[in-house]
Parts: sequence; C-alpha cells; structure tokens
Amino acid sequence: MAMREPSAGELNRRITLRLRTDIPALDQGLDSLFTDQKRRWAKIEPVGTAVYANGVQTDMKVTHRVTFYYLKGMSESHEVLHGATIYRVRRVADMNGNSRFTLLEVEELGPEQPRGSIYG
Repeated sequence: MAMREPSAGELNRRITLRLRTDIPALDQGLDSLFTDQKRRWAKIEPVGTAVYANGVQTDMKVTHRVTFYYLKGMSESHEVLHGATIYRVRRVADMNGNSRFTLLEVEELGPEQPRGSIYG
C-alpha cells in the first residue's frame, strides 16, 4: 500500500542533514566531524506507539519520521538537525519507490551541545 505523499505546505520544518564521522580524540575519546551539510524543507511527525514499542524491543528505537524531497546518497551515517534537536537516522527509504520523496525513520537524541554533538 502506497504512503500518501506530503503536499508542499506540509514540508514546513527547516532541517539540516549532515554526514557524521567519528574520529579519535586526544583524550582517548571520539570527536565528531560533520561534512556534507544540506538544508531542506521537511515534514517531521512522531511515530505511533506501536512503532515505538516495537523499536524498543528490537533496540532500534524510532521516534519520528522525516520526509523531504528526494535526496540521493542518504544513509544511517547521517544526522538530522532541527533547531537545537538532533535526530539519528535509523532507516532510509525512497517513499513509494518513485524517487520523489526520501523518508527517514529517526531517533530523537535531544538538544545539541556546545561542541556540536549530544555528547558534549
């Protein structure tokens, strides 16, 4: 069954898509390097309780769906930044398989910290 594609008026959230790469830090930790940043208009909607509960059981938590005009090359290595909130990409799909919209299933991680990640 095909999903209903959003109308232009529903793409009302300005997001930044960025590719995250973790590199070794001097203090034995990790530093995040963000590249390939793209700004898009998107629709962000919370998932239902059944989807969330299933994700908790499989340790693949999905809290929201993000939909925007098709963008080739998206992967689970990307993050979505909306305002100060960071979302981790869990799944990427071509909505309805016609290369018109990209659908991301994401997990909300919380607010961005001063060093550019949720980890401080």
